[in-house]
Amino acid sequence: MTAHKVSFRRCAGISLAACFFISLAALAADPFSEFVRKTEALAPADEQKSFHLPPGFEIQLVASEPEISKPMNMAFDERGRLWITQSREYPVPAPTNRPARDEIKILSDFDSSGRARRITTFADGLNIPIGLYPFRGSAVAFSIPQITRFQDSHGDGRADKREALYTGQGYDLDTHGLTSSFRRGFDGWIYADHGYRNNTTLKGTDGHTITMNSGNTYRLKLDGSRVEQFTWGQVNPFGLMFDPLGDLFSADCHSSPVYQLLRGAYYPSFGKPHDGLGYGPNICKHSHGSTAIAGIVLYYAGQFPREFHGHSFIGNVMSCRINRDSYVEHGSTRMAKEEPDFLSSDDPWFRPVDLQLGPDGALYVADFYNRIIGHYEVPLDHPGRDRERGRIWRIVYRGNQNKVPVPQDFDLSRSPAAKLIEQLGHPNITVRMLAMNELTDRLGQSAARPVEKMLGDKKSNPFQRAHGLWVLHRLGALSEKTLAAAARDSDRAVRVHAMRVLSETADWPPSKSELALAGLGDPDAYVQRAAADALGCHPQDDQSRGLLDARHGD
Repeated sequence: MTAHKVSFRRCAGISLAACFFISLAALAADPFSEFVRKTEALAPADEQKSFHLPPGFEIQLVASEPEISKPMNMAFDERGRLWITQSREYPVPAPTNRPARDEIKILSDFDSSGRARRITTFADGLNIPIGLYPFRGSAVAFSIPQITRFQDSHGDGRADKREALYTGQGYDLDTHGLTSSFRRGFDGWIYADHGYRNNTTLKGTDGHTITMNSGNTYRLKLDGSRVEQFTWGQVNPFGLMFDPLGDLFSADCHSSPVYQLLRGAYYPSFGKPHDGLGYGPNICKHSHGSTAIAGIVLYYAGQFPREFHGHSFIGNVMSCRINRDSYVEHGSTRMAKEEPDFLSSDDPWFRPVDLQLGPDGALYVADFYNRIIGHYEVPLDHPGRDRERGRIWRIVYRGNQNKVPVPQDFDLSRSPAAKLIEQLGHPNITVRMLAMNELTDRLGQSAARPVEKMLGDKKSNPFQRAHGLWVLHRLGALSEKTLAAAARDSDRAVRVHAMRVLSETADWPPSKSELALAGLGDPDAYVQRAAADALGCHPQDDQSRGLLDARHGD
């Protein structure tokens, strides 16, 4: 969350001094370029009128002050409830002489216009909570100085137990670079961002330790047993999302707005070197007019028109817009193509800090509604920083329809295996991920046989088969025969996930090495990349020739 870029390209041919004063005049005339907004706050209904969207889209108010304030991260659970972290303390941690005032809230019982009719406090007394993952009535979240599991042991909707999972998160240098954006992967791990300037050493109960400085991504086990670094670099990532092929995308401040992250890759930061192999591909060469990027959603659902499918949406908190990119495939890399902004606002207080794809196919936006968003450009204790206001918005495509689907009937928490397996084939990736987690987390081993049966059914769709592989893998019930069949599937997504499962498989007999080596010769570039990653996770002398041949073939 940093400042808007001022372009000097239009000043070519005149003196630097003249250019400087022209730019100052432009800043004064543009309310969106002021670090401290000169306008007054609008009521939610008036802010709602300030938004501009493509034809057929509508923005709805889900929640606002006084029921919520200053949302930062959001996440949906298996019951369709929306969890948020909110922080009145940000950007200065609560002092030791008074209780911290920040909270985790749960929004539910949405009406036909998207409004949350029920808002409850799950945990309070927190100190700048950002990362958040709801998990079977509990939540794994960050609050200075650690990642904690908050448990509701009585079932009354409030956390009554707190268990420290990972300690050692740095926060003394910069509170806008704390860990954030907890996202559950296909493999069951939680993936997270680590932000600018902070130094962190995390340790699992297995004794494995990682140390991070500034921008990085990492992953952790839900039970506190292990933490692993996933990528190195970026400046200040804030926002993560998986796509249907299992690639992880991030939003980042200051380096490039969007990254397609490769395990073990290094990405540009402020003066940091790579590991000698070069940086991971830069897929986004444009800046969207600002370095202040926060939150990312890749749209893989059926509610929006097809022209928006597969596009990424990112929050731009300085220009008060939601930017949009489409993607062009180059081998196994997707290059971002800048599209017209998806949303703009006439209200310079609008601050879209996080975005989520709901199980209803709508786009949810956390609005940190504030006069000030810059972290370095304005004193942290500036009295103009708003502490009370905050909104959650829901963007739907109405088109010519009179009704828009709402998430109030969505609840997988009591669904039997057959229903969850059906949902593995849903067009909405959020629904599929939630159904997969329910099969592994709640039903456990009892889900293995029906999932295996589904994988052998010719009527199953590729989504079901890809997610089914991960269910069996996470349950320790994936047979080599089933994995081999997936590696030969007619759909590339299933073959990609077969290779990704191989990368996470500890047991590595020659037969699995042969599957991965065969994947290097697959006609699809994504399968080849996933196979190379699997082989890289299990280095053996007899595999080096296959990797070298594949590289030569490029």
